[in-house]
Amino acid sequence: MNKPMAVAAALIVGVGIGFVGSRAADGPESAGPDSSIDVPATALKMWYPPVQEFENDGEPLDDERFDALMATLDEAMNAEETLADIERSIEPNVQGFFRRIAIPELSAEQTERASAYLTGLVEQYPEHERLINRQVSMLGVYGRAYPVVPSFTASVRSHVYADGLYPPDGVFEDAWIDRMLAGFDAMLELPETVNDFEREAGVVLRGFTQRLQFGRISDEQTERVLAHFDAFAEKHPELADVVDERRHYIEYLLPGRVAQRTVGKDLDGVEFSLEEYRGKIVVLVFSGEWCGPCRGEYPYHRFAMEQYKDDPVVFLGVNSDADPEVILASKARGEAPDYRTWWDGHSQPDAEIVATNGPIAKGWEVFGWPTIYVLDQDGAILHINKRGGDLIATLDDMVVEIRMAEFEAERAAAIETGTDAESESND
Repeated sequence: MNKPMAVAAALIVGVGIGFVGSRAADGPESAGPDSSIDVPATALKMWYPPVQEFENDGEPLDDERFDALMATLDEAMNAEETLADIERSIEPNVQGFFRRIAIPELSAEQTERASAYLTGLVEQYPEHERLINRQVSMLGVYGRAYPVVPSFTASVRSHVYADGLYPPDGVFEDAWIDRMLAGFDAMLELPETVNDFEREAGVVLRGFTQRLQFGRISDEQTERVLAHFDAFAEKHPELADVVDERRHYIEYLLPGRVAQRTVGKDLDGVEFSLEEYRGKIVVLVFSGEWCGPCRGEYPYHRFAMEQYKDDPVVFLGVNSDADPEVILASKARGEAPDYRTWWDGHSQPDAEIVATNGPIAKGWEVFGWPTIYVLDQDGAILHINKRGGDLIATLDDMVVEIRMAEFEAERAAAIETGTDAESESND
């Protein structure tokens, strides 16, 4: 479950992106990204006026400018490059439109016109009805005054990984990293990125590193990525802080990395740290009573706590409810599992807004709830977002491995002791 609407902007802006490219369109306006990166051709052209012209603090959008945007949307949808690749062109074309109407407030008539146009695309392209209807639903979000400009790169993310989101066998091969780095460079050259560089480049940087959570990256590959980021920061010093932030992410939040130092107060107000639980498998659960899918994990957590009560396994929670009494009451009723929990929330002016931007959640860059990390006995991140039965199976494998290691150690010690005893007897 994602954050509520008031904080969903951060998620939408921060949506991961990688590499994409062109199947069509030659010509002067199509030059730019690496030709080996498959970017939809329509994304290689700047269809709309600069997005900054539409950042008006949520004021109404005048009819003249709205009419011009609608005409441009229609032009983009009927362009040669769009018609040659309609499936991959719909979302980028519409996202460009959304980026201009997001911050201004549309009138009811303007929203109705935009909705009618998008709905009409279903009649033209019925085979893409689901994709188009998704754009219609997003119009309901962006038609009202929205707090941020949505990312353009989000509109091409589905074309980023032609081979799937997850690397084979959970390990990033060098060729995969090559493609990601080439895609990183290509995304920075898209006209929409160039027009809104600081904002969009930040999205590309964050998206690149977030994709790395889906597999293991070697030390050598890590050095290559960081060197690429350093070169970027040297060329764009205005984004040096973002690059430093992404370095921190790579160092502490990827599989195989030792988790960052985490300290806070539990529900009784007692301060404790993650490091206190070294030597145990730690299941770190970012959760909240406001979140239905979070509550849906409770039975699995309760089962695992009982199943592995005699093993070095511990659950720790990071609670995001605005009032700690909410989770305390749930634990008292026996609904929420009774594992030690940081309260990471804080008072909110609106009780319906949950406190998902607490310091621990921000430090771990948690955008989706629940988020679950499994750490090994040395504090290294092994698994991310194992849920339900998958979490139980993961813990079972880890516990069996520990038991086997202990058995082998005991067996070796017994053999050594037996050998020593035999040696003394012979003497």
